[in-house]
Amino acid sequence: MGSWFTVVLSDTDNDIKSIHYSLWMLGLVGKSGKWKKGLDNFRLVHTGDWLNKSHPKQEVITLFETMRDTLPESAKMVILNGNHELAILQKSDNGNTMGLSKAQLEFIRNQDIMYVHANNLFIHGYPTFELLRLLIQLQEESVDLNAFNDRFRKAYYEGKYALFREREGMAILGDIRQAQAYYRSKGSNGKSHGRVISQMLKKLGIDTVIHGHRPNMLVQQDFEFKLDVPGIRFINNDNKARLSKLGATLIKENDWVRFINPREMYWAGGEKSYRKSLRKLLGTRKKDLNPAVEQPPVSLEPPLESLQSDPPPDSLQTRYEP
Repeated sequence: MGSWFTVVLSDTDNDIKSIHYSLWMLGLVGKSGKWKKGLDNFRLVHTGDWLNKSHPKQEVITLFETMRDTLPESAKMVILNGNHELAILQKSDNGNTMGLSKAQLEFIRNQDIMYVHANNLFIHGYPTFELLRLLIQLQEESVDLNAFNDRFRKAYYEGKYALFREREGMAILGDIRQAQAYYRSKGSNGKSHGRVISQMLKKLGIDTVIHGHRPNMLVQQDFEFKLDVPGIRFINNDNKARLSKLGATLIKENDWVRFINPREMYWAGGEKSYRKSLRKLLGTRKKDLNPAVEQPPVSLEPPLESLQSDPPPDSLQTRYEP
């Protein structure tokens, strides 16, 4: 494999198949869902709502625990909590564990709220004044911005607040019901909130925000607020992957972004050609991951279907008709 890249998942909402299928298409896992051997130099980020807040599946927590414990040494995995995970914690603090064990609830509690890497902010909702003021305070203290997660855990995991609901006055994490209206509204100085938010993000060295929380239909939404928050690239990564079984955003250096979704697969000519192009792009083909293995001689005969590697498991077959 070559240079580092980041795979972003969002709002899979209890659905393991969409996680497996998306990572399998990218060549990161095999049919069993286990990491492939030879992988390195990648990050996996989930921006939250990986559980269903009313009926959380223990199997999803087990999956992420296993993926974390078996992660390749030079890779990084970041699982963020969304409003679903926080709702589960709040219910458990009030005595309703919804069948989750103490260890499983602790796993949820230990996940972060936001993640900053290079010029990218990964978060479930939308950045607000409240959040950015706290991050700027950390910056002024010469503290890594990701230290916010520890301070958040200490301050707010008490089951007292609906943390993603503005009506509770807890807009830190940005469940903005009308995001465009929020960014277009003006303060007493006459400046729109979006322009001020843009200045604050730039002060933090952030020019791209990758989030979920607001579903689109099959595809991601790029440059979501290009006029309202100038100079900041918003990427809404929630393409209802739990329904389409395929959804991710790829990020590489120099602001290179590519979206993984059923429409892109259709335009690529179908699952097989799309899978091959993605794995070639990321360097996750067999010959990329195992370069020391002697390759078979090139045949002039057409390849047999039975010799093609890594067919998808039946349960993960996905087709998209336009």
